[in-house]
Amino acid sequence: MSGLELVAVLAQKNNLVKFSLSNDLGELTVSADAQDIGNAKQSLPAEIIGEDIEIAFNIKYLMDGLKALSAPEIKMQLNEGHQPVIFSPLGGLDMTYLVMPVQLRS
Repeated sequence: MSGLELVAVLAQKNNLVKFSLSNDLGELTVSADAQDIGNAKQSLPAEIIGEDIEIAFNIKYLMDGLKALSAPEIKMQLNEGHQPVIFSPLGGLDMTYLVMPVQLRS
């Protein structure tokens, strides 16, 4: 949540936040761009199984769901960048949050 809150300031105009998952680096990079202002990036350590992927979300929907999960560690399950993503807390409550990604333009 802290990484999302940092980049959320710049995602206010288009509500778009991008996740870049890097298996080699073992990190998740959260970024947002505001055309008139600049961009923000926050890298977080992550255990990634599978290929590198870039995926984007509406930050409002994403933060609403992650706040409800209220766990220090979250599991993110996805197949491809255009399919729904499942978020669930590791330990604690047995909950699931499903969110649809936003299409990235090249």
